[in-house]
Amino acid sequence: MSEATPITELNVSDISKPEVVKNLAAEIDLSKAIIVDAHLLKTYRACEMKFWWFEEQHVIAKGKAAAPGFGIAMHSGIEWFRRSKMDGRPYNDALKIGAGHLIHSYQESMPSEMQQEVMQDDKRSLNNALRIYQGYCEHYEPFGLRFHYIEIPFALYLGQIRIASLSSGIEESKDVVYVGIIDGVLEMRDRLYVNDLKTTSWVVSEQWLEGFRMDQGLCGYTIAARELLGVDTQYALVHGIWVQKEPKTKGAKPLSDYFKTKEIYWSDSQLAQWHRNTLRTAYRIEISRQRNDWQEDWGQNCGAFGGCSYRPLCAATPEFRSRLIDLDYERAVWTPLEDERLQKMSMEAQNL
Repeated sequence: MSEATPITELNVSDISKPEVVKNLAAEIDLSKAIIVDAHLLKTYRACEMKFWWFEEQHVIAKGKAAAPGFGIAMHSGIEWFRRSKMDGRPYNDALKIGAGHLIHSYQESMPSEMQQEVMQDDKRSLNNALRIYQGYCEHYEPFGLRFHYIEIPFALYLGQIRIASLSSGIEESKDVVYVGIIDGVLEMRDRLYVNDLKTTSWVVSEQWLEGFRMDQGLCGYTIAARELLGVDTQYALVHGIWVQKEPKTKGAKPLSDYFKTKEIYWSDSQLAQWHRNTLRTAYRIEISRQRNDWQEDWGQNCGAFGGCSYRPLCAATPEFRSRLIDLDYERAVWTPLEDERLQKMSMEAQNL
């Protein structure tokens, strides 16, 4: 797997992908609803101004980022490996099919400078992506995982919030819709799990994995699987994937140690708490919109994981920000209910 196989030899067109799974009543007007996903909720809770730049102004930094691009490519390879196995393909055939999709996604998602020959030794090079991808497939193959669903986009109706209009004072109802993509629903040792893939350049320690007990996205995916797919489970399974280049010394960690598994359980009361908290955040977002009042963090979120991509805008004088946007940023509108993983993913959100 060290050599990149031509994508034209590995295309698969007869493995179908699902449409968006949704439980939205016909009378809901999506243009007036509050539509959120895990990234938007985490962003607003961390820094309202960052949410404003992304969701209200549709501003993102120019160019492609290596960390999220690598995660996207890895997701794509594993997705199509799993789909091929579900379709009855032999292991080696499924491995090649997944590798082809990984290569294609890598070429589309990664910055051009990362695809130069001089970067072949980088931890996010294509060859290393293929090495880690193959290691992941080999690591989990003996587990006998049975996949019921793979990469399911969903739109989950959460209910309504009531909020008074600032202009009229009249209280009105707003529908709240939660969207996302479930990486997989799998069966292991006679138990069903909602599965989430997490790539990171941090060492995949037990402490790092424990953080997902309070993960907005993973808990929401579990609820969506129960409500929309009828999956009778309160369990989630995190697959942590360490992004590290191939070691040059014999004493380094073997490839099999790059992959860790964490089982998480949520009680009914915890799932209900997630629901309440999500509606509360949607309410706060709508208040900020009505008032056009967005608070800057002025704290650790400005510098976390190498620095927020909007820090230069917030640090600039207000009159210079439009010029800075023209130079270093571009407009990108987030389209709800569609798979725009690259746009929504960020270095901060993916712990890369």
